[in-house]
Amino acid sequence: MIQIAICDDEVKFSGNIESMILKIAKQKQIEVDIDVYLDGEELVNGICKEKKRYDLIFLDIEMKMDGLTAAKEIRKVDQIVLLIYITSHTNYAIEAYEVQPFQFLVKPVDTEIFYRYFMKAYEEIASKLYYFQYKYGYDNFKLLVNDIMYFESEKRIIKIHMADGSFHNFYGKLNDIEAQLKMGKIDFWRIHQSRLVNTRYMTRISPNEIELSNGDVLKISEDRRKIISELYYDDIQRGIIR
Repeated sequence: MIQIAICDDEVKFSGNIESMILKIAKQKQIEVDIDVYLDGEELVNGICKEKKRYDLIFLDIEMKMDGLTAAKEIRKVDQIVLLIYITSHTNYAIEAYEVQPFQFLVKPVDTEIFYRYFMKAYEEIASKLYYFQYKYGYDNFKLLVNDIMYFESEKRIIKIHMADGSFHNFYGKLNDIEAQLKMGKIDFWRIHQSRLVNTRYMTRISPNEIELSNGDVLKISEDRRKIISELYYDDIQRGIIR
């Protein structure tokens, strides 16, 4: 399931974008869930306060809260979501680079270009949509890795903290989980012997601790501070963190 947001203050235009997405999704048998926002502030509140998570956002630049301002707020809590800007002008490219846009669409939107950009975004997202599977009792479970904030171990019990505030418990070893997650494309950092954190949800990092988008503050153990610092600066160099 691809989570998509459309943010444009023109109701008719938003409806057209939604219709194009649904048409492509039907043709390609892609499961999508779409939310439509008519204002940048409403979108920011949905993401920053209501903790909604999207894989792809179509964002109009010219609104009451302009798209660039909204994107800067969104990037504080989500560095991975793909942003496709929609604009009537082409002179925003340099300023928009700061918030890592995936593509630009110019109004009126050409359907062939839209199809090409959407499929490119889908391929990027699909490559990261994989599941963490575990067993508890006689039941098997799987969770979308994107939605996992961090793993926490206490003795033999692993507690999975989810982005929606829910929790899942099972018996396991954090070392085994860390090895499994290294095969995926989403970064998890071992900040402590008992904690493995999804970098997607990190909003602040200091030498001693990190803060997550839900407000949780987690300590970095002394023996891992140098490693975390090196990972952080390596991501800055590669342009993943800005």
